[in-house]
Amino acid sequence: MRSKLEPLARLFPMGWPWSNEVMGAACAAALSALTAFALFVYRFGSAVDDLYTYAPVSWERELIPGAMVPPYPQVLGGAFLFFAATALALALLPIAHFLFHRQGARSDYLMRRLPQRWEFARRCLGGSALLLAGTVLTAAVLFGLFFICYLTFTPAGCLPPDVWATTGG
Repeated sequence: MRSKLEPLARLFPMGWPWSNEVMGAACAAALSALTAFALFVYRFGSAVDDLYTYAPVSWERELIPGAMVPPYPQVLGGAFLFFAATALALALLPIAHFLFHRQGARSDYLMRRLPQRWEFARRCLGGSALLLAGTVLTAAVLFGLFFICYLTFTPAGCLPPDVWATTGG
């Protein structure tokens, strides 16, 4: 039975363990997403908790008057550093693909003589570019979801002025 990922084999060098590369990139992106989520939840929870004080007698939480949550980039911190490391590793993978073509019978010369002129470039760059795009898309979606959580779960009146400008928007 054919795998759903079988068409991806055309984007990697022949003989290359492409399914391992796809699985490794997916695991790295998932680990990066979990790390970013955990760091954001911890930092945002601490920032929201700092907006409150406890009443001396009843021990109920009261909002500190005039308290503001830190800007979104400060709350986010380095939550996306693992995504950057994953993207860097995926950007360097075409070098391994190129060197794989050059070993043994030097199939890179044969690939350049094929009627499909860009076959060699597609097999060296295509798979890594697709995996890199998936990683960047995952990071962008998480950035947006975290921003929505930041806006939604911050108490009214505690957001800094012009929140969108602090994100670079």
